[in-house]
Amino acid sequence: MYNYDRTVVGFHGTRGETAARLVDGTAVGKSENDDDWLGHGIYFWEYAPQQAWRWARQRHGKEAAVVGALIRLGRCFDLLDPENVPVLQAAHADFVLAMRATGAPLPENVKKNKRLDCAVFNYFCGKMVQDGQDFESIRAAFVPGSSSAGGLERAWKGSGIFKNAHIQLCVRRAPNIVAIWSMKRDGRYGRDEDPGFETESG
Repeated sequence: MYNYDRTVVGFHGTRGETAARLVDGTAVGKSENDDDWLGHGIYFWEYAPQQAWRWARQRHGKEAAVVGALIRLGRCFDLLDPENVPVLQAAHADFVLAMRATGAPLPENVKKNKRLDCAVFNYFCGKMVQDGQDFESIRAAFVPGSSSAGGLERAWKGSGIFKNAHIQLCVRRAPNIVAIWSMKRDGRYGRDEDPGFETESG
């Protein structure tokens, strides 16, 4: 575990009324769904406002809104660091053994529902807290699953570029969110109804 002495900019999709409250200073609430793929926390797209807008429109339609945030990564479990993947694999093996010992059914990942991933991250982070090493954030690259045509959606055949791939952050401690602001639909800072942010051409 490394203490990342740096901040990043993340983007969070939500409803308009929620976005307004967050900008006004209301604390961001954690997501605690059983299929949050990086475990429970507050989710952001790292440096990707249009990814946040895309998700928000799909989820909230005309009520969609996006806020930007300055995030201090702090003690970060970064899955882009190859040394951390084996650590997570070991946690998965321990979790499977623990579930078998209790006789409880093992959660499964089914398409977009990553219940097993969520359970493993929550189990792992809980163990780390017991050891006195609480993660403040988790960082990972997300590559969308197979398309209806079969296979991962690449930019072209054989390409190493995948459509809609992005880096996602799960912030486990709300105080690590240093500042929050409104985002326009075109990815610029500010509110769409604020004329001070419009170009001369409108």
